[in-house]
Amino acid sequence: MKKYMRYPIIPITFFYVNGIFFSDQVFSLFTSELIWGFLVFFFFIYLTGLFKSKIVQISNYLKFISTIGVYFIFFFIGTLSFQENKIENKIITSEYHLGVLTIDEVLKSNTFQNRYLAEFTTIDNIQQRILIYQNLEEKALKVGERLEVPLFIEAVPNAKNPYQFDYSKYLANKQIFIQAKLSNNFTKLKPENGFHFQLLYFRETLINSFKNHHFSKEVNGVVNALLFGQRTDLSEKIQSDYRNAGVMHILAISGMHIGILYWIMNLVFRSFIRSKNIRFITVILILACFAIITGLSGSVVRAVLMFAIVGSGMMFKRKTSTVNVLALSLLLILIFKPSFLFDIGLQLSYLAVFSIVYLYPIIRPYFQSRYLVVKYFLELIGISIVAQIGILPLAVYYFGQIPLLFLLGNLIVIPILTFVLIALVLLLILNFVWNALSVFLGKGIAFLIDFVNDSIGWIASQTDFIITNIKLNGLQCVMFLGLIFMIAYAIKQYSYRKIVVIFVLIIGVQISYFYEFSKLKANNEFQILYDYNSLTIAKINQTKMLVLSDDSLVNSKKFLVDIERELEINEKDFKRITNFFIVDELNFLVVDSLGVAEISTSVDVLILKNNPKFNLERYVLNHKPKLVVMHPKNYNSNVLFWTETCIKNKIPFHNMREKGYADLSF
Repeated sequence: MKKYMRYPIIPITFFYVNGIFFSDQVFSLFTSELIWGFLVFFFFIYLTGLFKSKIVQISNYLKFISTIGVYFIFFFIGTLSFQENKIENKIITSEYHLGVLTIDEVLKSNTFQNRYLAEFTTIDNIQQRILIYQNLEEKALKVGERLEVPLFIEAVPNAKNPYQFDYSKYLANKQIFIQAKLSNNFTKLKPENGFHFQLLYFRETLINSFKNHHFSKEVNGVVNALLFGQRTDLSEKIQSDYRNAGVMHILAISGMHIGILYWIMNLVFRSFIRSKNIRFITVILILACFAIITGLSGSVVRAVLMFAIVGSGMMFKRKTSTVNVLALSLLLILIFKPSFLFDIGLQLSYLAVFSIVYLYPIIRPYFQSRYLVVKYFLELIGISIVAQIGILPLAVYYFGQIPLLFLLGNLIVIPILTFVLIALVLLLILNFVWNALSVFLGKGIAFLIDFVNDSIGWIASQTDFIITNIKLNGLQCVMFLGLIFMIAYAIKQYSYRKIVVIFVLIIGVQISYFYEFSKLKANNEFQILYDYNSLTIAKINQTKMLVLSDDSLVNSKKFLVDIERELEINEKDFKRITNFFIVDELNFLVVDSLGVAEISTSVDVLILKNNPKFNLERYVLNHKPKLVVMHPKNYNSNVLFWTETCIKNKIPFHNMREKGYADLSF
């Protein structure tokens, strides 16, 4: 560890990253004036340490304070840079706005709609990134298209159910806070023509060159993912299979892809560019353009930057440490785009590379052979193991599962798809120069991809080897990561202090689990869950859950699975909902399109569903319910009228379409 800490860029990056991560917390605790005071104070101490006086020698203590001061300067710079780059929504929501829409990125379509990320510029010259929906029946838009259009702007809705993936938070990290549905009422303008979009048009040309091969949807999706970083054509089955087999990383363009492209281009340019330096600069510029073409994902930017830094060091005949290069590339990325820190792909990419660099030397002696082929597969096994171990806590934190057959998947996928990727680069060139040969080669590539897809599908079908619904919070994730690398550190260089730290981390993990367990024991929740087509209520007591619904298949729905995983539910009962029912001494009345007879008993919770013809004002005057819940399956006009009635009569109400699930813990 000490050899890595000799490079100042590593602790500087560490503090800068933490400054970004804790930026909001820091700003809630300190005023900006106090932060600048810290900056000035630590900078003054640093200067004091730099300019040593001949009369007064700087003590070791002051040197230590000086070093810590510099690190905290970078911590606060990270905090300020994130706040400075933070974008807030400037467009008023729930209103129509006229402006120009420029399509930036085509997202994967859902069951009913096409989806896009775009730049929207209003007539008041306010620019904002926006999520756009379009009916599947309409002609799909392309990157670079510009439309003059009125849009009804809405805020991206928060998660509608507890413990559900919050898509609004995910988009907020990408500086996207608003959404709109695109109608047919637009005027097409001249397409965007900047350098960035020219590269994207070039990408479309390259993608379209594969049309003459008539690949199946599955093969075409893998080709576009491998070559261009476009996963929009991947079917749900292929994505699920690769994810469950633990090999989804192979479809994300990363260091392996960039390395292959670097090797191929260096080989091609060697014949007519003799200068190594000019050849290197040319290749890096092409790779930079390739990174833009593939969408500037975190793993691609990391790989290109690392190649550029290592190559630059070789140009100037400077030795470089891989970990140092890793830290420098991360620092450069986050200086230009601090919000990239919250990109899952970038986190997994950096952690995987660091794991390989730091952990693999420990086990390398056990994965060697004098035979080249055997050595290749042994090293592949060793690298796959340490990469999986290193990213395991983070992967479990985000995805909640462990694919135990990841090793088998990597042994099949990596060798074949490495060859396929090299062949695809050759095929791409042949598409433009020799069509007959490209079609012949394309059939062989399609056969190999089909073989890989079928093999991965078989591995993913072995569900007994996939551990699912694992719960891990952020603190536990960090402690497990610390434990993994501290054990590796102790193996490399044993000391008593390291063993103590390992035991402290183990105790910390145990305490966190005891704390979570105590929270589950005290858990008592009662909610009407957001379910557009059905009415579903969950009553949770410790690790038991009672589900009441008018849908007998509700137990398989994802929002219930999320609750079961998060709260570690081990006992679940189901009851069918009627129009009038009682739970925990609360009287519920459901009024739907069929109407309901007058209930003489007082009602605590009144639920309006499926646009009932119902005199709400008369009912609330007579019965005074504690809460009126408006199910999402109601017309907006009805909801507005009921809302006004509740406000007028001072009756508490809950609009599920706007607020999501309703908490009944009153």
